[in-house]
Order: sequence, then structure tokens, then C-alpha cells
Amino acid sequence: LVHMYAQCGVLTKAQAVFDNLLVRDRISWNALLTGYAKHGHNVDALNCFEEMRVEGIAPDPVTLLCCLKACGNIGSIVKGEKIHDGSINKGLFMEKDIMLNNALVDMYVKCGVLQKAQQLVDEHPDRNVISWNSLISGYVQEEQYDEALNCFDRMQNEGHVPDMVTFTCILNACGGKGAFEKGEQIHKEIVNNGLLDKNIVLGTALVDMYAKCGHFVRAHQVLDQLSVRDVVSWSVLIAGYTLHGQGHDAINSFDSMQIEGLSPDVVTLISVLKACGSIGLLDRGKQIHDDIVTRGLLDRHAILANALVDMYGKCGALTKAQQIHDQLP
Repeated sequence: LVHMYAQCGVLTKAQAVFDNLLVRDRISWNALLTGYAKHGHNVDALNCFEEMRVEGIAPDPVTLLCCLKACGNIGSIVKGEKIHDGSINKGLFMEKDIMLNNALVDMYVKCGVLQKAQQLVDEHPDRNVISWNSLISGYVQEEQYDEALNCFDRMQNEGHVPDMVTFTCILNACGGKGAFEKGEQIHKEIVNNGLLDKNIVLGTALVDMYAKCGHFVRAHQVLDQLSVRDVVSWSVLIAGYTLHGQGHDAINSFDSMQIEGLSPDVVTLISVLKACGSIGLLDRGKQIHDDIVTRGLLDRHAILANALVDMYGKCGALTKAQQIHDQLP
């Protein structure tokens, strides 16, 4: 019952049933704890872990996997290290448990402690694609692109075959670093492995990489070949044009996207407002402003108001910029 209610997200009921149990063992604690972790109640999951230990119930790998995930989600490095040192390093579990090691790597990555994550990957004899993916994604998030690319090369030298997650992360690294030649090489690998067919995530990552590197002909080629184009794939192209100061091309792409029947999201609108500001296209900026108001987006996304202030300011419409600024809550 605890497990059923917890998995269904009825956590108050799960807690009530749990509290009325005459005997609470590791299985019942795990049922409650995993429910809290699954539904994003990370602090409650960690509180369960502490209470479980107070009652003298020793954790098992299931407990630790959930708790490490919760620590990573809220960036609680202190509790994560405590779990690492108290339950794993003291020999309660086999050092060769790759799932626990990967969970530790992921926790340290999410907490920004990349040196420790790297150490865990380096020292584990059975590191796998998941281990490397966590580390590569961490380096990309911290914009340490050279380290991400080094990890990718090491991973392949060890004979591990990159998956979709690996390729998506490493394309982000290539785009961030402007490593066009490496990105093109990875593009060929993706095509040779047959991963690009009907895979919009990888296709979008390729468009993004080429756009960030300023190779817009290649970016358009990939976009045109996608079996399905969505708002995200158009948005990364628009953002690339804006990044490289090609405001007119950004707005033309914005128009092409809408002709295809796609409605811009917040990310698209921020990029195109920046493009309007960069080339002083006040009238077009006003049109986009009106569309944002009509769709009721301004009340829900304060970041759009900031983009509008910036656009009007750069276009010299300072009275309008001041007006929007003053209306910000």
C-alpha cells in the first residue's frame, strides 16, 4: 500500500499508511523514500533517510541510489558526501557496484564538484557509457569544453560506443568551443551509426552546433533534412544568427518558422527580440511585443519583459523601455 500510494504520487496517504505500520523494515522505508524522490520531494526523501538510520535500519543500494539522486537534484553536496563516506566508503557495499558509482558521479556533477566526479570515473574499473555521459554533461554545463572533448576521446579509446546522450552533449561542447571540424567529424559518426534518422533531438543538436560555429549553410542543410522540424530546431538556428550579429537572417528564419505553422516559444521570442534590438528594427519589435501580450506570455515570463526593455532601449525608444521596466513586479 505504501508503495502503491507513493508511486501514484499520493504521498500524504503513503505517509499515513507508513506511520500506522506496526513494523517498519527496509522495504517499507524504501517504498516511501523512492516515492518522495520520484515526485521531486527531495528534502522529504532525505529526511526519510535520516529517520530510517535513527531507527537502526541500514540502507541498501536502492536507498542509496534514491538519496544520491535527491542530493544531486537539490545540490546538497554536504549530505551527498556524508552518504558517500558513511555508507559506501565504509565497505557496506561492494566497491565495484557500477550503479552506485554512477549515482555518485551524477551527484557530484550536479553539485558542481567535477574533480571528484572525474576521480570516481578514473578509479572505477568497470566504468561505462553512463559514467562518461554524466561526466561529459557536467563539463559542458560548466562550459569546460576541452575537458568534455577529452573525456569523449578517452571514452572511445576504451571501446565504449557513444549513445544519443553522449553525442548530444559533445555537440554542445563543439558548439560552445567553436570546434567546427570536430563537430563535423561527430556528425559523420552519427550518420554512419544510423542515429540521425527521425531523431529530432540529435538533428537539433547538429543545427545548434553548426549555428554556434557560424556555419549557417551546414545548419540549414541539417534543418532542411530533418523529417520533423519543431520550435526548438528553428530556435537554435535563430539564436545562432543572433549570436553572430546577423539580425536580418534571424528574423527571416523567424518568419519561415511561422509560415510552417509553428508558434514561437519564450526562447525563440527572446532571441528574435535581441535580433530586433541589434539592427534597430523597432516596428518589428513592436509587432512581436503585441503578439506576446495577446498570448498572455508577459505575465508568466518576466524574462520576456527584460528582453523587451533591452530591445526598446537598443532601438532608442527609451520612454517605452522605461514604461515596461516600471511595470515589472
